[in-house]
Amino acid sequence: MREQLCQLPKIDKILKEPCFKAKNPSLLKQIAQEQIHLLRQKLLTNLPLPPYEDILTAIETAYENLLTPSLKPIINATGVIIQTNLGRSVFSPKLLDGIFPLLCEYNNLEYDLQMGQRSERYEHIKQSICALLGCEDALIVNNNASAVLLIANTFAKNKEIIISRGELVEIGGSFRIPEVIVSAGGILKEVGTTNKTHLKDYQNAISSDSAMIMKVHQSNFKQIGFTKEVLFEDLSALAKKHELVDYYDVGSGFIAPFAGIDEPSLQEIASKNPSLVSFSGDKLLGGPQAGIIFGKKHLIDQLKKNHLLRALRVDKFSIFALSAIFRAYLENDVESIPTLQMIRQSEEELLAKAKQLAELLSPLPNLCCEIIALSSKAGGGALSAQEFPSYGVALTIPPIKPQILHTKMRLKGLVGRIQNNKIILDTRCLQPHHFKQIQDIFAEIIDEENNAKSPIKNA
Repeated sequence: MREQLCQLPKIDKILKEPCFKAKNPSLLKQIAQEQIHLLRQKLLTNLPLPPYEDILTAIETAYENLLTPSLKPIINATGVIIQTNLGRSVFSPKLLDGIFPLLCEYNNLEYDLQMGQRSERYEHIKQSICALLGCEDALIVNNNASAVLLIANTFAKNKEIIISRGELVEIGGSFRIPEVIVSAGGILKEVGTTNKTHLKDYQNAISSDSAMIMKVHQSNFKQIGFTKEVLFEDLSALAKKHELVDYYDVGSGFIAPFAGIDEPSLQEIASKNPSLVSFSGDKLLGGPQAGIIFGKKHLIDQLKKNHLLRALRVDKFSIFALSAIFRAYLENDVESIPTLQMIRQSEEELLAKAKQLAELLSPLPNLCCEIIALSSKAGGGALSAQEFPSYGVALTIPPIKPQILHTKMRLKGLVGRIQNNKIILDTRCLQPHHFKQIQDIFAEIIDEENNAKSPIKNA
């Protein structure tokens, strides 16, 4: 073993190899050291030392893998519009065209051009939000959980926050509303039961230690049957009567109306004169990750004075993107908001897309496909009980098993789902340029499968 350890190539020798001449020497040295360390560990377990050429190949592969971007564009054929694992809402090229110059140049993010002095980054968005919702003031933080944290810490530190047991929700990544409130220093005061909470439950819970009445939208689930919840406007009136802050965590929230949605829009909520409301930027709004807070100016001013705001501050890209998104809403420019486009597509449009996709895929050898009716979902914890009629294709490529085929698809940037031992591609989230890409992906998979079976290949 000692002899083999002594045969490990020297780092200096590796760095001088001609194949590494164009590489970053410091990075190459680091990777070479890591690879030699791995080899040393293998030798200690009595594994043989590979040929020197194989060691060089392993180092080069590790180098290239590190420099290859891990983030890749994905074609979303799952039928889930706000697909959390695939980046949630997507941006339109039109919107990004307006943002690009701001990213490439200095800008007036926190500079008042007229007065020649420092200003607040939130001012670029506040006017649009107030114009859309009819509210007094607005503030942006980096996500909606941050909004909950900031509001609870500002107005209810060491004080009681009254909330229904039926609204103590858990959101993605195992983050729970109760834990966020406690982390903010608030004291959780649960009222009612899981399925039924009445106004009197809130009324009876109010004490000298109470600071806030909070309502949380059951965004990622829905209760049906023997249930009861209190309308936010009733909670708001009760809170104001007792000089408490009323706060509605809407979760997703939406501005544009959607047919068949039995939920109040943000405009409707704003019309109820709330103290504070927060919602997410990257869900039904169709923008970047952000927590958007609106409500009474004197309360927003207090939020701005909380030192936590600095830690929760939203970055300039989100400011640029949100500004563009809200302008699109003001101009009723749905074309700039793909999330709205996808939700609002008619069944006729979706069927036409399914036919187009089937026409491209059917001629491929060994591929069997059919057009089928499907149901799409909003995703992202939004409109959990709502399904949107859709169309897509169901396909197989015998003898490739569906699970193996889906893996091959994913590695080429196409994600669908498996149902009844068939690959399902929902067309709701597909854009015009995706169709040819999908055809090419399946053509490559079929070619690779045929080459693997070729007698010449196996000879």
